[in-house]
Amino acid sequence: GGAEIAWIETMSSPEEIRAAAEAAVKVGLPYVYTGSFDTAGKTMMGLAPKDIHGVAAGIGAGPLAVGANCGVGASDILATLLDMTEADPNATVVVKGNCGIPEFRGSEIHYSGTPPLMADYARLARDAGAKIIGGCCGTSCTHLAAMRAALDSYTPSPRPTLAEIVGKIGPLRNKTAAEASAAPARERSRRRG
Repeated sequence: GGAEIAWIETMSSPEEIRAAAEAAVKVGLPYVYTGSFDTAGKTMMGLAPKDIHGVAAGIGAGPLAVGANCGVGASDILATLLDMTEADPNATVVVKGNCGIPEFRGSEIHYSGTPPLMADYARLARDAGAKIIGGCCGTSCTHLAAMRAALDSYTPSPRPTLAEIVGKIGPLRNKTAAEASAAPARERSRRRG
C-alpha cells in the first residue's frame, strides 16, 4: 500500500492551515498545504506567497511540501510560484493552476486553457522551481497528458522572469503580491450631505 498524506488546500487563513496541520499530526499523518493566491496576489485573508513556508513549520515535523492551488490562471499562479521559490529555493513546492479562466458558454462552464498552454505552464513551473506540478479547475485528462508529455521531454531552462511567463502564457489577471503591497492605500471619499 501507499503512504497516506494529509493534503490541505485552502483559500483562507494561516490559522485554517495550522488547524488542519495539527489535526493531521494528531492522527499520525504527514501533511502538505497549499493556498489560493487569487486576491491581488495573496490569499483572501492577506497571506503573501513568500510567507507560505512558515505558516505551519513548527507543527509536527513540518510540511512535506507547500504551494499554490486554484487561482485565476496559469500566469498568476506562476507569479506566485516565483515568489515562493525565491523565498525558499530548497523547499518542495507544489503548484496546481487552473486551466485558464472560466467562462459561461450557454449553460456550461468552459476554461480557456488549451493543452499546449498547460504544457508550457508545466515547463515554466519546473523551471521556476516547482517539484510537484498539477492542474486544478478545468484541467482535463487531455491537459494532463500534454503536461505529462512536456515534463517527460523536459529540458531545463533558466528560471523564468515574470515578463517571460506573461509572454509565453498570457497576461496576469491580478496584481502580484509585491505590486499590491507597494500600492498606496486608497483614500475614502467623504459624502457631503
